This record gives sequence, structure tokens and C-alpha cells, in this order.
Amino acid sequence: MRALLRPDAEMRRRVDAVLGDVAGVSADEVEVHVVDGIVTLDGRMRHQSQLPVLLGLVERLDGVVAVASRVTARSDDTVSTHAGHSRHAMPW
Repeated sequence: MRALLRPDAEMRRRVDAVLGDVAGVSADEVEVHVVDGIVTLDGRMRHQSQLPVLLGLVERLDGVVAVASRVTARSDDTVSTHAGHSRHAMPW
């Protein structure tokens, strides 16, 4: 199996490139560590909605065995603005 894995340094460069170029995430926001194809992300992003996108991009990279995320968000933009507007709902 080891022969199929990419070197950790190469994987880290690829993850950094995808985060920066595709997701717009800077190295100041998220640190990337790779050991034997296991990617660990650590940091803080702007919005909660960015987290699934970030994880999906990294998981799809060739050579990634697993992703461990310790990334949090500064703000939760996933809460619906219509949550308090249930007065128009039917009572049954």
C-alpha cells in the first residue's frame, strides 16, 4: 500500500494549493499536516458554510487516505434567517 501513497511533502503542497486556489483559504487560517497520507487540518475559517466544502475538496485529492479536521468557524452562517417565521405554517 505504501507504494500507492504520494510523499507527505507533495500531499501537503497539493492540499495547500487547493485550499488557496479553490477554496480561498490562506495558510494563516488553516494549517495542513500530512503523515502517511492522513491529512490533519487545524485552524479557523471565516464561515461555517465553508467547512464541508473544504473537507470535500481535500478528501477527493489523490493519495489522501483520511482527513482529520480541527477547523472551526468564526461565524455560523448556516442558520436560516427564516427560522423564526413559522407563523405562516399550517397548524396540522
